Amino acid sequence: MSASASLPEKLAQLASYFEQHGNYIYKGKSPENSSPLYAYLSQQVSRDPDLLALLVNVDTSTTVTNLFFSAVHFLLLKQPAHPLAEFYPDLTAQARPPHESYPPFRSFCLEHKEALIHLVTTRPVQINEVRRCSALALAFCVLDQRLQGQPLALVEIGTSAGLHLLWDSYAYDYGEGRSLGSLSSPVRIVSAFEGNFPIPGKQPFPLVASRVGLDLNPLDVHNEDDMLWLRALLWPEHHDSQQLLQSAIEVARQYTLTLVRGDASMTLPQVIAAIPREQALCIYHSYTLNQVPRQTREYILKQILQHSEQRDLYRIEQEGYSLQQPPGLLLHTYHKGQMQSERLASCESRGRWIKWQPTQVN
Repeated sequence: MSASASLPEKLAQLASYFEQHGNYIYKGKSPENSSPLYAYLSQQVSRDPDLLALLVNVDTSTTVTNLFFSAVHFLLLKQPAHPLAEFYPDLTAQARPPHESYPPFRSFCLEHKEALIHLVTTRPVQINEVRRCSALALAFCVLDQRLQGQPLALVEIGTSAGLHLLWDSYAYDYGEGRSLGSLSSPVRIVSAFEGNFPIPGKQPFPLVASRVGLDLNPLDVHNEDDMLWLRALLWPEHHDSQQLLQSAIEVARQYTLTLVRGDASMTLPQVIAAIPREQALCIYHSYTLNQVPRQTREYILKQILQHSEQRDLYRIEQEGYSLQQPPGLLLHTYHKGQMQSERLASCESRGRWIKWQPTQVN
């Protein structure tokens, strides 16, 4: 949103965001990919200048609707006795219907106006949707097959609390007897799979030599407010995602992860320059670069390309840039300043299904 835009223009743009997300994002195509509560509230907020005004100073390169609803959810998780909680399936055994929710929702927002403004201007959207690791794990195994056992050095852009850095600590079930990881892991991820499974047998995960996560505001798994924010980012109907999140948090608390605070366009060069050459450098990002301004994204990708003039490296990308097609899982190989890309799969945005269809992009 342009800083020079007038207030009416800002409100109109915000209204459009909420209307579109209410119609296309929160409605979804199936119960596990939708939020009836947020779908209804989005439509109501789009017509409410008083609530839209709370968001006029938000950076709209992020997903404003998710940010706003997460901020409300965060405050409500701290006040589960409030009447609004009766409409949230994760806060009550029998949620009241969404179409009755707006009066208490509006009242709650205006009552907590200052706290909401603080949250939406200081907390970014940084979801660790753990099930997304189901696709990342396959991509890492495919890469390992090509590296023939060379240890991996992982650098994740947009790491949040670092839960995706620990993808090899989880168990995966892709159906029809296809599985990866340790079945004793407390984090068990089920994802429907279509296509030729790329991993022969039940081979172990690749050896990971180092892990570094980059984030503007890394979250601490030992910090109660940070973990409450992670929970608030998940839609209230998605009980299974919340259970996976809690299990992954418990696993992460057993590790000491290296999380680097700052803009990745500034921190990435120093981080990758410090990685020993005997390790295969793999940079990856999942639903992160689609939330940053195009100019910043292009600058980061240019840095990676330039670094590949000094050493070979790899990049795994799991992003959704368009509402018109499913997100993609891509593997990029960099050699002497050149990049070769292949699309490995199409994915459901929360990792619930993977359609494996490898194709060369260039």
